[in-house]
Amino acid sequence: MNSNKKVNLKKVILSAAIILLTLAGVLVYALSWQGDTKDIEAVADSFKPLDGWQEAEREVVTPKIICLMGNCPEVYKSWKYRKSVDYDDIKKFAGYDELLDVDDRCKNNNLNVCEFSGKRNGYQYRIHVSRRDDVTNVGLNVRKGGFVDNVN
Repeated sequence: MNSNKKVNLKKVILSAAIILLTLAGVLVYALSWQGDTKDIEAVADSFKPLDGWQEAEREVVTPKIICLMGNCPEVYKSWKYRKSVDYDDIKKFAGYDELLDVDDRCKNNNLNVCEFSGKRNGYQYRIHVSRRDDVTNVGLNVRKGGFVDNVN
């Protein structure tokens, strides 16, 4: 009877080890899986910079099962421009989408520090404009969700 208990204890330990290894494998897969960015990059690339805008940065955050920062998928692009940018320039850049002026003060002014948001093809986006040292920076964030603006 004593040897039966040893055999059962070995089976229990072996079963527990198999379960733990399986769970560890599932966890590694969940943390390392990355999805496709083709659709979100197509949306980001549909914004056409105006003549003279020079691309300064591009960053793509791939979709994951577990998003630690809550911003995946996301595409960020930015451009630099030596002149001032006005609201009509931003409307043209956004393809004349309906834009929400996040700060509620930018539509009638030179855009020294402004932020606009909108939606395109199921994605939300933000356009950031800032002017400093005679250089205008235009940034674009495209996300599946996460912005809480009231754009139709």
